[in-house]
Amino acid sequence: MNPELYDAHDRLEDRHWWFEGRRRVIREVMQRHLLPRANRRILDVGCGTGGMFPLLSEFGEVEGAEASPDALERARRKFPSKRIESCSLPGQLPEGTWDTVTCFDVIEHLDDPIESLRTMRSRIDWDGQIVVTVPAFQFLWSKHDEVNHHKRRYSRLQLVSHLSSAGLRVSFVSYFNTLLFPAVATARVLEKLMPSRFGGDKADLEETREPVNGLLTRLFGSERLAVGRASLPFGVSLIAVAQKA
Repeated sequence: MNPELYDAHDRLEDRHWWFEGRRRVIREVMQRHLLPRANRRILDVGCGTGGMFPLLSEFGEVEGAEASPDALERARRKFPSKRIESCSLPGQLPEGTWDTVTCFDVIEHLDDPIESLRTMRSRIDWDGQIVVTVPAFQFLWSKHDEVNHHKRRYSRLQLVSHLSSAGLRVSFVSYFNTLLFPAVATARVLEKLMPSRFGGDKADLEETREPVNGLLTRLFGSERLAVGRASLPFGVSLIAVAQKA
């Protein structure tokens, strides 16, 4: 990502509706689909500035790996007691094995996502699991994806294919951010049809004031009541849980 986006993440990820809504969905999926494990060890790959550490700490002891020197410095400053190491996918991750490897909105940035997933697979125990999120549907491609240096947006079939090709068996996969999908899809279509009026040159990450921020947080977060129990048929994002095949 561009350096200014790491600054935005650092400022907003504790309170912005998108981050908080996503955390609520991810928490529910992990509670329902992670295998029981005492003293769980978690490696968060592409941890950015560490925004997921508080949530992941509810499930076990968290360590991080990050490619961006800027984000790595921010994460270490915010969480001085945690082990956070540099990484470079597809081949370089910290040595060792973990019960759970998480990878939230990372593999869409990578030239070789399958080989990167193979590297992550090599870092989980024989009965370990990987939790992945990615942006969904290529037709939703926008300036937001370009600013974030995305290589692709995923369909459910493509995500399952990449995980399977990396030697992983998918135990759960679902779209999410479904309730806001119609609004996002409409905005993307208008952006393509009338770029001079609806287009922009920034990512979709700006301060949202109350009470709108709270309303969007509750709306997005309410999907936790469905995701995990069932696989939703469409959404702005995808989440998958997989283990060694």
